[in-house]
Amino acid sequence: MKLEKMFDKRGILTDEAIKEFKRLGNGVSCECPEHLVGLLIAAKEFTSYQKVCLKEKGEDDLTHQWLKSMSLNFEHLISSTIVNLARMEGLIDEDNNFIK
Repeated sequence: MKLEKMFDKRGILTDEAIKEFKRLGNGVSCECPEHLVGLLIAAKEFTSYQKVCLKEKGEDDLTHQWLKSMSLNFEHLISSTIVNLARMEGLIDEDNNFIK
């Protein structure tokens, strides 16, 4: 199965890809994929929260810009970790096609 888009314009896994990894991760003997997907979802929520927080608390703008930047870095790290783990587990091929 080939997703229309595995990554968004920022290079982070799309929600569709996250759902597919979560579904396929259930077939792996350990819970590592599930935990990684949970971390990515939490990071994406935190990044989104920073947009709102920046608007509500302007006096802390620099701190929240930094937090948003760090959260985006974390999203990238976790996304690439999930993809590499999926390749190692035989869930996707080198072209990012899911293997049935």
